[in-house]
Amino acid sequence: MCAGCKKDSGCTEFGTDNYDPEAVIDDGSCIETRDKFLGNFQVSSDCIADDYARAIEVTSERYAVTISNLADTLGTVRADVFGANITIALQTLGTGITVEGAGVYVEENQISLSYRIRDSRSGTEVIQDCFELCTKL
Repeated sequence: MCAGCKKDSGCTEFGTDNYDPEAVIDDGSCIETRDKFLGNFQVSSDCIADDYARAIEVTSERYAVTISNLADTLGTVRADVFGANITIALQTLGTGITVEGAGVYVEENQISLSYRIRDSRSGTEVIQDCFELCTKL
């Protein structure tokens, strides 16, 4: 083994989970950051419903996913992922409902997610803060 020699092959794509700055030749082993967030999940929540299912799916954007069945009733939102973090930027769901939040990939099969729902359909804004633990099925 020689000192200062570069590793021949590995993942050369910056921004992937297994990027190897020492690799010179891409060997096709790159793992997209969002891949660990994808799948079907059982959700334990302190929000509107306490136990339900959801899917997190790929989008056409490299660092984005869709989260279905938010709060068991709110539909689908778009989220950005980078590293172990997931962010739901402020977005409107229907008339008078907005949501935003963030979370983290906790371990091999879990995501911790916190978000805020603002509902002004009644004319008065009602704020609900939600916490979920999503376990991959």
